[in-house]
Amino acid sequence: MPSATIRPATSDELEPIKTIAVDAEMFTIDEVPFLDEMIGGAFDGSLEGHEWIVATDKTGAVVAAANYAPEPYSDRMWNLYFLAVSPSFQGEGLGGQLVSHVEQTLAALGDDVARVLVVETSSTDQYARTRDFYANQGYDKEATIRQFYGPEDNKVIFWKSLVEPKPD
Repeated sequence: MPSATIRPATSDELEPIKTIAVDAEMFTIDEVPFLDEMIGGAFDGSLEGHEWIVATDKTGAVVAAANYAPEPYSDRMWNLYFLAVSPSFQGEGLGGQLVSHVEQTLAALGDDVARVLVVETSSTDQYARTRDFYANQGYDKEATIRQFYGPEDNKVIFWKSLVEPKPD
């Protein structure tokens, strides 16, 4: 497992986050400009409740990032909207550390604020490892919305409770 520090992102880390998203083949260079709005909105307050965290290596370079926020129009449900790890750090547990950090942060808010975390991804072969990753993190495949991203690209939704089940 790599030695990394997980901390809140800063507004000047937009470019490293975009680079990781492209290098990890999540998005193409033409697709990443939407991150300008996502990250900028988190810092200027126009995207209320959005949190960005990064993992940095021993030199302080950003090597992974995640974004999560409350799911609008839901009851204490949160969405992990973005998770990307630099290819040179993939497979070493850093993605799991970020997911665990998000889960622990939300659980610490209490079940009156956060009770469920969902993750959405694509059904394409490109995202097969991503789907396996979330299953291995204890997420249940909850739903598939056919043709969401395109004719041959379904949205796959994973679900995980953030609260301990209450005893009978």
